[in-house]
Amino acid sequence: MSEIEEVRELHKRLLTAAMNSIRRKMIKEIRKGITREDLRKTLKDLSDFEFRFNLEFLIAKGFVIEKEGKLHLTEEGEHLMYEDLSV
Repeated sequence: MSEIEEVRELHKRLLTAAMNSIRRKMIKEIRKGITREDLRKTLKDLSDFEFRFNLEFLIAKGFVIEKEGKLHLTEEGEHLMYEDLSV
């Protein structure tokens, strides 16, 4: 894959993640460093399916990792952060 194709793929993944309000809420909380359980409590208005689906999406796409019991943004996940993270 060429460098241009890699950048396009990254932008596509970033856009897909950032367009979803649930994922934006998750990213906002995860940037603080949080356990999966605390994130679930914070987003208590979500169904179990919505919670699992969106968190697993962020993990599968490489924006979030779980390390030592806490969720963390990856370098790519940091790209989802900007000053006006409207939710």
